[in-house]
Amino acid sequence: MRRIAMTVTAVAFAAMPFMASAQSNATATTDDSGHAYSSSSDWKAILNSDVDGGEGGVGGSNAPAPQYGGGYHRYPGSSNDRWSHIAIEAGAGFTAPLGNTTHGGPDYPLSIGETYGYNIRAGGGWNFTKHFATLIEYNFNRDKIPGSTLTELAVGSGLDQPLGGNVNIWSFTIQPVWYQPLTKTFGGYVTGGGGFYRKVTNLTEQVAECDYFYGCYGVPATVAHSSSNQGGLNFGVGAYWKAFGPDSNGKLFAEVRYTWVNSPTYNGVDANNFNSGTSSLLPVTFGVRF
Repeated sequence: MRRIAMTVTAVAFAAMPFMASAQSNATATTDDSGHAYSSSSDWKAILNSDVDGGEGGVGGSNAPAPQYGGGYHRYPGSSNDRWSHIAIEAGAGFTAPLGNTTHGGPDYPLSIGETYGYNIRAGGGWNFTKHFATLIEYNFNRDKIPGSTLTELAVGSGLDQPLGGNVNIWSFTIQPVWYQPLTKTFGGYVTGGGGFYRKVTNLTEQVAECDYFYGCYGVPATVAHSSSNQGGLNFGVGAYWKAFGPDSNGKLFAEVRYTWVNSPTYNGVDANNFNSGTSSLLPVTFGVRF
């Protein structure tokens, strides 16, 4: 037994240098790699560095930056989303005449007065920034002619029935718009512009029309017509609400606008040049803008 014990001891002492060398190599391998990948704590550290902004991670410096300065906003002003620069609007409302437009000019009855009507608007353009845009607008305003005026015209013309009539003004204008946010969802704006205006006045009377299915009935027929092309100006203020969210470019708006149309005055010769003279309107419009 004593011999066996001495033999085992000698073998153990002989193997000790080889065991120390293997342990040193393992340590060097671990140190060279920088991480002991068998350790669960090291894996957690790697994942945390990826999430918190480590290089090459999910939120790291090599990850693509969010658009528009940290959020997916559709505010204009970013070259990354060209669609956000397109400006579109549509709306409708009522129109009130102002000044001489309400009762006619000095050449009445050749300058016919107007009463309340309606307006329709559509436009498109470019949002240069979230504060400034320019649009090309189409506006259509239709005002009625007062019943008392139509009756007087019918009596003066020897007609045995009342006349009907309306005054239409449609236009193409260039409209700069300046937006001023007050909160994240509410704000105001001002606009002003000018362009081409066409004013058309129609006087109608009822005429009988008959067919096989419906019999005879009255339809309006134009008995007098006057039109003119001219320039005009407008100025308006409005308020908007970002009903689709604070980061949306869509806005519901309400606006009041003064419109001045430089219609020519009655020349004293052309009887068809009735309802002439400048027109002043106050359209109130509700709609949506993008």
